[in-house]
Amino acid sequence: MAGSPQQLIDGEIAELKRFGYTPFGDAAADWEGMWQLLKGDFATLQRAQVPGYAQMSPWPQEGARIYMRRRLLADRLFEECQELYRRLHGDGINTELVEAYSLAREAYEEAVLDFGKARELLEDVFTRTVDLVMVSE
Repeated sequence: MAGSPQQLIDGEIAELKRFGYTPFGDAAADWEGMWQLLKGDFATLQRAQVPGYAQMSPWPQEGARIYMRRRLLADRLFEECQELYRRLHGDGINTELVEAYSLAREAYEEAVLDFGKARELLEDVFTRTVDLVMVSE
């Protein structure tokens, strides 16, 4: 038996929280804290120690912020999907809500792809900056 709509959303939220998802608030972005959650994505055999946010020079730091901003955008779009999904199940299925949900879901999926592209960009920056520093030490 399938779970309720809220159970399905809660399962997605639990998965996203593993990567630093937090519901939108008024607080400024915690780049250092967010980076602590995400920097493991960049650990390799050659780069076992990924630098902390404050340890990076401006070039990789900006790449890290782009990566984290794209994750934050995906988080916000996910929240829009959640709200529309709840409305579909609460207000009843209608064409307008289905189409709205479809648009929101597509935007969220595109944001997740952009997050992946930002990861590739930052990997390239690390290869050209951080890895060179670690090799020369």
